Amino acid sequence: MAFILHTSQGVAQSGVRMLSLRRVVAGACLLCSCLAGGAFALGWVLGQHFGPAQQTPGIQARQTDPVKERFTFDRLGDVSGRLLTLESEARSLVKKLTALEMLESRVAELKTGKPAVQAGVGSPAKGGAGGRVLAAQLCESAAGQGGASEIQIAGAEKTLTCLQDLLRKVEAAAATRSVNYMALPTQQPLQDQRIGSRFGNRVDPFTGRIAFHSGLDFEAESGTPIHAAGGGRVKNAGWVSELGFVIEIDHGNGLLTRYAHTSKMHVKTGDLVTPGQLIAAVGTTGRSTGPHLHFEILHNGRFVDPMYYLNIGDKVPNV
Repeated sequence: MAFILHTSQGVAQSGVRMLSLRRVVAGACLLCSCLAGGAFALGWVLGQHFGPAQQTPGIQARQTDPVKERFTFDRLGDVSGRLLTLESEARSLVKKLTALEMLESRVAELKTGKPAVQAGVGSPAKGGAGGRVLAAQLCESAAGQGGASEIQIAGAEKTLTCLQDLLRKVEAAAATRSVNYMALPTQQPLQDQRIGSRFGNRVDPFTGRIAFHSGLDFEAESGTPIHAAGGGRVKNAGWVSELGFVIEIDHGNGLLTRYAHTSKMHVKTGDLVTPGQLIAAVGTTGRSTGPHLHFEILHNGRFVDPMYYLNIGDKVPNV
């Protein structure tokens, strides 16, 4: 599913704030720890309540209420089902967080020009600090509940409710981060097409002299579908003398993609587009020697090699 934040201003001014992914990943790890503790506690409760009765010689076994026992069994079944559901959701969420962490690392490398270094979770204390080292508190453990089985079951239900709330918060943070990254132009504008001319200096096909090529040329037949490399707002869709019919998409954060020499445009200025949306068809309009797509990426008005971004999309799972 694709998400685009709609504001009255341009996408570049949407004001979307990036959350700390390290905090999200830390939350997922703590969540999995709680799930493991909850499973242990639930098994302990089941064993205590429904385990084989041990009778002491000469002492009659305690009589149980069938109605109450059935009600307790139903509650335990509900708790067990909720725990299994949470375990499945947590596993799926951890996979998504791993993909987001990989994407964040590659984007950091792209911005700094060097490998990203992941800092530890949290920050060291400043100034005077001390005291005992205690385990971090998250959700109460049902195993720590004393008393009769009724109290133990209630404790397990309370723990599961806490875990569900935590899972929803982590999911919301991950969804926000996914929305932000969907605006990055990391998807291939054409599928399975050969690159004719790459970014950088080349021999100009018209003059025969060395000239700077500001993007990538994808060789394709006229009419081949062109898709948006990322989500954003169409800044311009019209005719430019040397580029022919061209579409410019503003992705926010100073990023803009340009799709030139098109034969047909399926979007207009001001439209919101989602990643992978059909926006145009390959053509040979403008200064062109034949059908192809000229694809550019600009960051803060400066040309960058589109392969930097497209390589991210090829190596990082869809988030």
